[in-house]
Amino acid sequence: MVEVLNHLAVFRCVTLVLRQQGLTLAKSTSFGLSVAYGARDWKLLQDRASGLETDTSHRQDIHLLTDAGDPRPLLAFGRPGEPAELSIRLDGQTWSSPLVRDMIRRFNGSGLGCFESRTLGAGAWLDEWVKTPATPAREAGRDICRLLDRCRVVEVDVRTSIYRNVARFEPGFVDHDGVILRLADKSCRHVIYADTSASDFSFTCDPDGSALIRRAMAS
Repeated sequence: MVEVLNHLAVFRCVTLVLRQQGLTLAKSTSFGLSVAYGARDWKLLQDRASGLETDTSHRQDIHLLTDAGDPRPLLAFGRPGEPAELSIRLDGQTWSSPLVRDMIRRFNGSGLGCFESRTLGAGAWLDEWVKTPATPAREAGRDICRLLDRCRVVEVDVRTSIYRNVARFEPGFVDHDGVILRLADKSCRHVIYADTSASDFSFTCDPDGSALIRRAMAS
């Protein structure tokens, strides 16, 4: 796990997607060399370039997939037999790229069946977890949009039991569909989807024009 994450530094640009149930961050970034902290049975790996934090004490399967309609390879990280929480798209690369072929050889990659790859869920769209249709009575996103229109900076804290990433940016696009909030900066280097109706959804807006979006940590 540590070696794969550190190896990502060879790729110039990637899109990191971290999915907590009801809160998803997509972030255009790069990777550097990670720094490890922690005791023998627990270790936090922190990549200072992307901001990704990983608890490497958990076993993780790592797959290299292709999203539907997108030829760019996609790394998917998740617990064995469970959908991926983290995916990293290798922008500017194809399966025949020397960097991609070298990565597969370096880490002894083996073939994966189509059915198994689909169950991982790594390539699904950002708001795939949205199951509640918007109704006029569920317009919680509207009030938050009004507040965000007046915010200069938004900070989004997305975390699972294994991963965490914090993004801070100036909002350039704010929209909602009932309780579902969509937020991005002008360049779309950061894109956020959030279910504002969740009981553990938290939104705070300070008088200085900064806002914080997060949910309680996943169990």
